[in-house]
Amino acid sequence: MNNKNKWSRRRFSKAVISAQFLLASGALTLPLACAKTKKSESDSALDNLQQETLKFAMDEIIPANEKMPSASDVGGVTYVLNILEKLPDLSPLFQSLTDKIEVYSLQNSNSVFSDLNKEKRINLLVNFEQTEPELFKVLKDFTYESYYTSEKVYELIKYEPHPTGTSGPKMEPFDEKLLDRVKNLPPMYTKI
Repeated sequence: MNNKNKWSRRRFSKAVISAQFLLASGALTLPLACAKTKKSESDSALDNLQQETLKFAMDEIIPANEKMPSASDVGGVTYVLNILEKLPDLSPLFQSLTDKIEVYSLQNSNSVFSDLNKEKRINLLVNFEQTEPELFKVLKDFTYESYYTSEKVYELIKYEPHPTGTSGPKMEPFDEKLLDRVKNLPPMYTKI
């Protein structure tokens, strides 16, 4: 590995902070959340195994239930791939993240991460969070970002996005009758 590809703590922190700043500012959110992947598998920043590892890891952070889809069901991996296309300097970070999860998996169970059962995957990620907190934070933050910028999730949680600088949803007029019971209560304080 040449010096250009080595990740110092400073370079790692700078990349993560830059990505989080761009995501938080909204500079990446709308274009990336709505983008469709046009790249072929061979052009991808992550190979098939890395994408599979990312998918299963994201799905353990936000699993599906009877009401809500999992992180990968709403395009979490595609979201990350789109970010890596726009910010290729983050590719080594995600490659390292997925590769380390695989190393942990092979060391602890002689199996790739996606072949582990749910309980073993969760235990591995808990251990990963304790031993690699910076990398786990990247995984967690990007999983949440991909999930809660998804239009599918917006519909399910009945969230109406309103861009900054526009008026939001109209509020229902307040019903003063809701305060009648409280207004008729005796004072709950001592007069001095």
